[in-house]
Amino acid sequence: MTKVKHFFTLICRCIIPRLLLKLAKVKHTNAMELVRFGRFGDRTIGRLKVGENFFWSVERPWKNNEPFVSCIPDGEYRLIRRDSPRFGPNVWEVADVPNRTHILIHVGNTSNDVVGCIALGKSLFSELSGVGNSRKAMAEFHANTQGLEESTLTITSGYLE
Repeated sequence: MTKVKHFFTLICRCIIPRLLLKLAKVKHTNAMELVRFGRFGDRTIGRLKVGENFFWSVERPWKNNEPFVSCIPDGEYRLIRRDSPRFGPNVWEVADVPNRTHILIHVGNTSNDVVGCIALGKSLFSELSGVGNSRKAMAEFHANTQGLEESTLTITSGYLE
């Protein structure tokens, strides 16, 4: 890894979330809720609630839980931290998904940026084609979950309240 890339990774994954946490005085929560409200042929759009904060999500479309091409089934899952060669340290992994592994929550803007994972954003693209400001969303997400080693994620399909 080049020194510049390592420095950028350190800033984005470690320093920014800590600063945001101190500035926002965020309350931590052990439970997260993802409501999928937009299902399309090439993507699934949802909203993730973490405490009092919300993030938009983009995933692959539902393709019978097929690895690399499908979002995971609705249900309740355990979230654990892990280190990812691609996305760095302390990435959240959705664990215990039937017939699936390495389902991460990470940076991304469209379903082309994920292979079964969940990408977060602060805004939605027009026609719900993806999410925007993903790096900012991930920094806030990490700030909201700082200090947690495990959590739960409940995924449902439906309407937003």
